Amino acid sequence: MKCSILAALLAAVASSLATPEPANAQTAALPETHFAVVGGGSHNYTFSAVEKPFWEKTLPQDSGGKITAELVGLSESGLKGPEIVRLMRAGALDVGMGVFAFVSGDDPTFEGVDLPGMAADFATARKMVAAYRPVLEQRMLKRHGVRLLATVPYTGQVFFCRSPITRLADLKGRKVRTRGSNMAEYVRALGGAPVTIPFAEVIPALQTGVVDCAVTGIGSGNAAKWYDVAKNLYLLPIDWSIGFYAIAERRWQKLDPAVQQFMLKEAQVLEQRLWDETGREGEYALACNTGQGECRIHTKADMHATAPDEAERAALREVATDMASRWARRCGEECAANWSASVGQALGVTLR
Repeated sequence: MKCSILAALLAAVASSLATPEPANAQTAALPETHFAVVGGGSHNYTFSAVEKPFWEKTLPQDSGGKITAELVGLSESGLKGPEIVRLMRAGALDVGMGVFAFVSGDDPTFEGVDLPGMAADFATARKMVAAYRPVLEQRMLKRHGVRLLATVPYTGQVFFCRSPITRLADLKGRKVRTRGSNMAEYVRALGGAPVTIPFAEVIPALQTGVVDCAVTGIGSGNAAKWYDVAKNLYLLPIDWSIGFYAIAERRWQKLDPAVQQFMLKEAQVLEQRLWDETGREGEYALACNTGQGECRIHTKADMHATAPDEAERAALREVATDMASRWARRCGEECAANWSASVGQALGVTLR
């Protein structure tokens, strides 16, 4: 009896001292696989900070060199953005990154992940996306033939203005550069006059007074040096330009099951890094634009920043809820029910 106990103890000790199986042994069975990837805009901070390192370094390293990818930025690919889902569905593209607002012309359901004014801060945006993700996964797969891999956030889309915005009413009558119909509708609801202008033409438009304000990500505006002509920052996030990484279902079904499992796990790594880094970027970008606080990522400027007060935020929630209700009616009964059971429940919003 004593011998058997001693033998068991020695076996346990030997097991605890044994060298653990190296990580690459777990990926040795992976077949060599290569992906052609169209990522986000290469001018964005997270492209160089997260996307490029992930596809070109993390993926090969974690797979023992078995899984590789060639990443091209959206602008370098010659694509505009709205056609990403259609190209993946047609099998013309392996893996692509898109923005839901850009592809919503294919399906109004996509708009529900980032309705204007619904998320007043980054934490709420993250909560909203997490709640709506199952709806998106099912819709993208069953309706569009693409599989959602990771959600992608950007910094809050805020106002860069020529003259100060001290209160919400100051937006009335202002000509505001917007992106997309939803954003334009929101600005119109606030009394502004939305104007459609390409990103590259915003600075001369601000200089000449074609627009009084322009909306973009707080980080993107800094990177584009909008602070040279717009000295005032109004911290009212219209939306968060929520995007996605997805893979064509045709391509997915051709992958070895081991590669599928590996990619699902790695996609979680990519998503976590994108959200974490974008959260940091938003904090640093505010500090950079105002010249106050820790400016690590962008360029230090001297913008004056203001934000809605509590009374104004209550009014903004009413505007956002009204817009969400109109979208739900346009999207359909099933769409509205799915949104209410996910985002609506998570944020405590009841459609009208």
